[in-house]
Amino acid sequence: MGRVILQMNVTLDGCCDHTQVIADKELHQYTVDLMDQADGLLFGRKVYQLMESAWPAIASSGEGPQFMVDFARKLDLKPKYVFSRTLDHLSWQNSFLLTGTISEEVQQLTAEGKSLIVNGGPGLGSTLAGLDLVDEYHFLVQPIVAGHGPQLLGGVHDRLDLKLSGTTTFGSGVVVLRYTPVR
Repeated sequence: MGRVILQMNVTLDGCCDHTQVIADKELHQYTVDLMDQADGLLFGRKVYQLMESAWPAIASSGEGPQFMVDFARKLDLKPKYVFSRTLDHLSWQNSFLLTGTISEEVQQLTAEGKSLIVNGGPGLGSTLAGLDLVDEYHFLVQPIVAGHGPQLLGGVHDRLDLKLSGTTTFGSGVVVLRYTPVR
């Protein structure tokens, strides 16, 4: 049976805006290491399109800091499963459009033994958490107060009980808090 790991960057005031994070070598390596443990990535349309607008060009050109090129190339190789009601095709290599319900599609992928990383925005993350489809949470707490923006799991309406399973601290001050659901 596969599993779902939700990875989200969050500021000290709960903001999940990608423009409000430290994205240095350590953070990228952490994500590459996490991707090495997974069979694929799971995206909502917005995050997929955001990622697609930047990473394939870096992967193919090889331009930029080596850690970003390595990250981009790892993304290119991984299967990317994308939920969308509006897209009818995906142009990024190894991308697959999911058109069924989130619950059905995720349960089918994990039943096939696929472990998936959700590098998520608050929409898909909240939906997966609310459906109890997340097996592990990785909150990358940024040493920043954003003052505005979408909130961490802002769409979750019922209490989630989580158990701390580990922490990692980076030189930048980012702290990864890993949790598993209490079921």
